[in-house]
Amino acid sequence: MKENIKINKEKLKELEKQTKDKFTKLLINDLKKKLYSSKEIGLYERLDFERILNLAKREENMNRLKNSKNLFGHHSVFTLRIIKNSGKKREINIDGDAPLSRLRELIQKEFDLEPGHLYEFRIGEYSFGPECDEWQEIFDILDNFKLDSAISGAKLEKGDSFYFIYDFGENIKFKIKIKEIK
Repeated sequence: MKENIKINKEKLKELEKQTKDKFTKLLINDLKKKLYSSKEIGLYERLDFERILNLAKREENMNRLKNSKNLFGHHSVFTLRIIKNSGKKREINIDGDAPLSRLRELIQKEFDLEPGHLYEFRIGEYSFGPECDEWQEIFDILDNFKLDSAISGAKLEKGDSFYFIYDFGENIKFKIKIKEIK
């Protein structure tokens, strides 16, 4: 937990103006009520405030990604080298218009992974994953985001890498290197 974060009503009002997310607004209102009724800020209030800050940051990331321009133009094709943490490698070509969920399907097929596990793409400073109520606060945006937009939004180019983590229990990691953009 970040101890240097100052929790006050003014900061909460500022965060409330910045967010459009109903759930975040509910958390802010709940914390404001707690601050008005108590003079002491305890552990739970600090955890609530940190959660609000994380949700606001994710919303900001999501908005930045949605507003980013695709730097690669129309119909780009990516050649990706995928390296499993065990050292096993594959190279694939994938259309830039494909959603990240399609890249996940290809990785599952190429590396013979069991379906049905949670996963996450880490592309630059962003996290992408499946829609799942239990984990709704983990990902900046869902895996239906297009590959070229995600790479462009993270300002990655040929030679850069991003990551895929599969099955959070087994924690199977993949490094994905952008070999070519056509």
